[in-house]
Amino acid sequence: MQWFYADSDNQQHSVEEADLGNLIETGIVSSTTLVWNESLPNWIPAGEALGDKFQGGVVTPPTLTNSQAKQAITAIPGAAGQPPAADAVSICALVFGILGIFTCIPFFSLAGIICGHIGRKRARLETGPSSNGGLALGGMITGYIGMVFFILFVLVYGAIIIAAIASESATP
Repeated sequence: MQWFYADSDNQQHSVEEADLGNLIETGIVSSTTLVWNESLPNWIPAGEALGDKFQGGVVTPPTLTNSQAKQAITAIPGAAGQPPAADAVSICALVFGILGIFTCIPFFSLAGIICGHIGRKRARLETGPSSNGGLALGGMITGYIGMVFFILFVLVYGAIIIAAIASESATP
């Protein structure tokens, strides 16, 4: 089961239930740390939610040295010092946008624009720094450029066809 805990800076971190014991032992999660999972209606102290993981209900772990705390934090996926995972929607936005430019097929450009807007919104909601916003923005821009290319393509070839028909009917 996926758990979330809030650190002293009110940053939310996700962790698997199997890893909670390690966080409690290292002192990252204490009995007063707020935790939540999908079965809880609200955030509650870890001592209440995970009483079985704390001996006697409330345990104060030993104080960690700075190097121990840094080692414990960097061992958590997505924690400080580790790059966040790339958002698949943002990657799709960029891929579809580029395909829209090179193929002049509006479906790719439209998909790039839509995925780009969704990816930008997701990137704004992320708590840490990431490149997802840039990928989504690139997808939006290339999607719009692909749509412009498609419109120009249709206008140019439409003008060529109209000119060809007009010149054909003008010659006896």
